[in-house]
Amino acid sequence: MEFDITWPLPEPGSAELAAILPANEHRRIYTLLYQRRDDPPTKVEIFDYLAQLTGEIHSQRDRRLRDLYPFFRIDKTQERRPRYILVSRKPPVEDKPLDRKTKAQVLKPQRCAMCGQTPLEDGVKLVVDHKIPREWGGTNDIENLQPLCADCNGGKKDHFRTYDRYVEQIRQAATYNEPQRRIGELLLAFGTQEWVRSDVIEVVASAKEYQEDWQRRMRDLRFIGWDYRYKRKKEDGRVRTYYQLTQSAPWPDNIIAAIKAEESKRSAASRSNNH
Repeated sequence: MEFDITWPLPEPGSAELAAILPANEHRRIYTLLYQRRDDPPTKVEIFDYLAQLTGEIHSQRDRRLRDLYPFFRIDKTQERRPRYILVSRKPPVEDKPLDRKTKAQVLKPQRCAMCGQTPLEDGVKLVVDHKIPREWGGTNDIENLQPLCADCNGGKKDHFRTYDRYVEQIRQAATYNEPQRRIGELLLAFGTQEWVRSDVIEVVASAKEYQEDWQRRMRDLRFIGWDYRYKRKKEDGRVRTYYQLTQSAPWPDNIIAAIKAEESKRSAASRSNNH
């Protein structure tokens, strides 16, 4: 298992861990995950461990586990009873204000990136928007910034705010290296009952690098046992697309190689059938 040597995991009982996780229960969960990195526990095992330590059963322990997500990368295996793997510490997010030079560079096009309106022709006010919200792990890097008019910026914030209860799962999904896994983990976080709007998927798909054709990366999932459905809705004069997970599968060790292998296999079968 790979660990981030730049931000190594703090030792249980250390002052460093106490500074990151002030609450006792959070540190207890971390300690179990740390000690069982070679034999990751299930959620039931985590809760049983806490109950043995405290003699109490709390209804909020599921949320206590999620509280660790902003600080640590915790992977979840694709099993009937998933296991939780403590992988690495996440680097702290710097909350620095944007400097004038960066703001000027972002606003230079003088056109809203969503609706296309301009201050000169339409009288709109442009603001700097984070494509991936700061709350979701977005940075102040120029690639994560765009000019939006005040109306589009407000509408985006209002819609993204409806996903607040999933914020930690979204942050977690955005940490994976492969865009296919970022998309899959996002859909998995919402489950098979919730619909996810396309702009949210696009944001998470582009978390590490911009994905010009994120829909293709999403279709790639069908080569490795995943599937989804979609629907279109008209909202505020625009047609929006929503997606919902219908089937998931364990991640292969090499996602890209597995996709290419299955794609080649299907292409060969198709050519054979045409002859």
